[in-house]
Amino acid sequence: MTNGGKIRIGMPVVEMGQGIYTSLAMCALEELEMDIDQVEHIETILHPNFKNPILSKFTDEKLQVQGTGASTSLKAWGTYFQNVGATAREMLLTAASQHWKIERKHIYVNGISVVNTYNNREISYGMLCDQASKLDVPKIVKTKNSNFKLIGKPIKRWDTKIKINGKAIYGADVRVPGMLYGTVVNPPVLGSKIINVDEKQAKKLSGFISVIPLERQVIVIAKSTWIAMEAANLLEFETEEGLSDLDDQIIEKKLEEDSLKPGITSDGFIGKIEKKMKDSSKILSQTYSMGMQAHAALETLTATASVSEFSCEFWGPVQFQDNPLYAAMQITGLPANKIKVNTTYLGGSFGRKGEIDMVIPPILASKVIGKPVQITWSREAEMATGYLLPPSLNKLSVALSADGMPTALKVKVTSPSASKKFADALGYYFPPWISEDGYDWAAMEGMPQQPSPLTDSTIHNYNIPNIKVEYVPSEIPINFAFWRGIGASANLFSIESMIDEIAYYSKSDSIDFRIKLLRHSPRAINVLQKSRELSNWRKVSPSHYQGVAYGNYLNTIQAHIFEISIDLKNEISIHRITCVLDCGFVNNPNIVKQQVHSGIIWGLTAATKSEINIKDGKIIQNNYDNYKMIRLKDTPRIDFHLINNNEISGGIGEVGTPLVGPAIANAVFAATGKRVRRLPIRKEDLI
Repeated sequence: MTNGGKIRIGMPVVEMGQGIYTSLAMCALEELEMDIDQVEHIETILHPNFKNPILSKFTDEKLQVQGTGASTSLKAWGTYFQNVGATAREMLLTAASQHWKIERKHIYVNGISVVNTYNNREISYGMLCDQASKLDVPKIVKTKNSNFKLIGKPIKRWDTKIKINGKAIYGADVRVPGMLYGTVVNPPVLGSKIINVDEKQAKKLSGFISVIPLERQVIVIAKSTWIAMEAANLLEFETEEGLSDLDDQIIEKKLEEDSLKPGITSDGFIGKIEKKMKDSSKILSQTYSMGMQAHAALETLTATASVSEFSCEFWGPVQFQDNPLYAAMQITGLPANKIKVNTTYLGGSFGRKGEIDMVIPPILASKVIGKPVQITWSREAEMATGYLLPPSLNKLSVALSADGMPTALKVKVTSPSASKKFADALGYYFPPWISEDGYDWAAMEGMPQQPSPLTDSTIHNYNIPNIKVEYVPSEIPINFAFWRGIGASANLFSIESMIDEIAYYSKSDSIDFRIKLLRHSPRAINVLQKSRELSNWRKVSPSHYQGVAYGNYLNTIQAHIFEISIDLKNEISIHRITCVLDCGFVNNPNIVKQQVHSGIIWGLTAATKSEINIKDGKIIQNNYDNYKMIRLKDTPRIDFHLINNNEISGGIGEVGTPLVGPAIANAVFAATGKRVRRLPIRKEDLI
């Protein structure tokens, strides 16, 4: 708090469009009776006490990392920031009590000042700051649990104004005196090792400085980003060891072969699955798949570093603050206390800026050149490196009772692990996230009977008495990464498509069938019934068709109903999306709505527009012209209904995405009688 009574906040998490700066600030301000406009400055800071507590607890304290992801930020830090605000309040009250020489019970805070109830005199927070800062910090403070002023209200985003007026600093906005600029070039064939770089043509450009060749990448340094990128286009490579034979068909074949191997479980079974499958008179078996996807955030990878003999300073839009710290320690040999990390705003990330590859080039270049260096990746360079959503192949078998209800579910998920590289880099595993036997929680999210970092919320899953879920990690030589929704997008696509197929086989309405499987969960039933009501289920115009998907993901219960039509050219038009969501207690309903809307749009791109393909060892898609994104004109009407209650809060940042694929696929079946069993949906799937 400043002497002017304004608030400045150091955050343990990053702001990448999800509104977490606002949400956590609200928690602190609530205890001081202050408003969001009284916040003067917010920034993310690297601090040893800012390790994500939820991820630490989830991994039995093995994973100690400061970072933003897995929809854990508010759950991890909301109570902490309420305590911060309450601590500041108590110190201000103590300072005022000493100033007026009266008992604490005769004073209170009003958001601007401390008020003396004897005479109604006030002394501002700012005037009390210096005196309060000299007091001992109280160890125990009382925080609110009801009668909130800010929490639970649709408070406007704090960061909107500075993003509009240009004061928000992103990666490319950083300027350091004497700074040089650069970019990176990657060999087009995945897995290639660079053995020679010809820079003769690049040297002809005015402003070109040098290249720094690495084993699998070249850093280009120049006097401007434009010149660096122009020079990069003029470089010629000689390479070896590339995966020139790799293509989509080889990847699909590898997944199929691996799916025949024994799977790994993480307590992912209940009941007597093999006996039930053997005794059942009817078994339905299907295979579902999802292709690779890029992150393609609007802001490409950009970071800056300044390295000297005695210190290193880094600036960049990173999801994990420990990444530049650890990279700088290894590259420079400096201790942690000589390295400063500055986190800028992130212009989107979706998992991509959690990778360490973006922080290495500027630190390394600055050390070699001896000046500050800013490295900006081109879209083409970023997409050529991979770091993709892993492809998946899910095989499901369901045993049915005589009345068509599922009595047993057997699942095998085959997919590369996006987590193993972190265990390899750290030198240890951190189960149940990533285990020595290969189990990867991130690949299995969305499947029943799996561990979850937020809470054990299986009560809102389908009541299938016998379940066995297995995972086979497939070794495919591409860089894979976490992607918004991680494994849940593929897993809920397969589960919700299969549930719809069973409902059809059982001659049941899709919503009624799900309600039967969720009779034990009043919250789930409420979500489904509300979605039926709001979507005008089965009462739309004759040329329109609907599909439903339900999910309990990250302790958030939701249903999506998509209303579509399909023309004679097999073009799908999405007219309306109804989303009903119960995430428990809500911090800020506006931010929940924004996040779910954005997650749905993200899912629309992956389900209907985009896919990464490999041919001759090269990633074909390299920019927005051939990696198609949903545009404003393509965005359908989204009717969002939030069910607010006092239940344990769930995650929000990723939950809007995974139900999009199955809801569209189930609507396609209603329209055509054709089952879609792979994402993204292709025209040929509708014939």
